[in-house]
Amino acid sequence: MNILVTYRVMAFMAVIEQAGLPALRVAFTIAVTIFLFGGYVIFRKRHQFFDRDPNVANDVAVTRHNRLEGILFVWGRLTLVLINIL
Repeated sequence: MNILVTYRVMAFMAVIEQAGLPALRVAFTIAVTIFLFGGYVIFRKRHQFFDRDPNVANDVAVTRHNRLEGILFVWGRLTLVLINIL
């Protein structure tokens, strides 16, 4: 690749990055806020979501606990990834 073209492309990419950075910060701040609100809703309604269900056979405490852990691990990891990107 020609040196002149390389310098023009690099300058163009730098301008795009500077212009897009504030928009990305706003977008990820909104995403983190939504995920934190979702975690709050899950925490507030955890008994409704994860307590004993009389319609399910063999619904023991360990199974309910595993369901809760699965949801919280995924939610926690996604929130940490979004915060890290932000």
